Amino acid sequence: MKRGALACLLALVALPAAAAQCYRVEATASSVSFRVDQAGSPFHGRFREFGGRVCVDGATVTRIDVWLAPGSVDAGLPEIDRALQGADFFDVARHPRVTFKSDAVQAQGGRQLAHGTLEIKGTRRPVRVPFALHEGRNPVVSGAFTLDRLAYGVGSGEWANTKWLGAQVTVRFRAALAPVSASAAARARDARGGS
Repeated sequence: MKRGALACLLALVALPAAAAQCYRVEATASSVSFRVDQAGSPFHGRFREFGGRVCVDGATVTRIDVWLAPGSVDAGLPEIDRALQGADFFDVARHPRVTFKSDAVQAQGGRQLAHGTLEIKGTRRPVRVPFALHEGRNPVVSGAFTLDRLAYGVGSGEWANTKWLGAQVTVRFRAALAPVSASAAARARDARGGS
């Protein structure tokens, strides 16, 4: 009996660790919004189009590769949306996507911190994004971070004056995740060169 129990234990130890499960961002159940001070008052907006992949191993996120379309900005007024889509701000004709890709993710108590690269208008800068993973059959990732819009060239000309438009922008996100099919995951691995 002891030999049998020992054999079972050794077999369990020898089993490979479960691979991380990758999910796609379900945009219809998710949100990305921003807040910036305009002439001393809060100015809010959101983006309607975004997506990407998040990989999870147990209670830990292992990879984040997400994007949003700045042309989908919604500030509540069409004329403001057009201004934000223009060359002084997001310049969507030349830069149709904002991307974030993680290099590493570390645990911080009950939360996690993604270290990665944020690209806006062709400018890439390292950022740290704190977030929480809400586990379940369909996990949810949520968090917020602050960036300097001027570091990415968002708001040039008269809009570079922080007296009228603050430099610090707070971005909030809630990403509902849906499983990626095995075939789609395989295609994604092939596109990354098997990594």
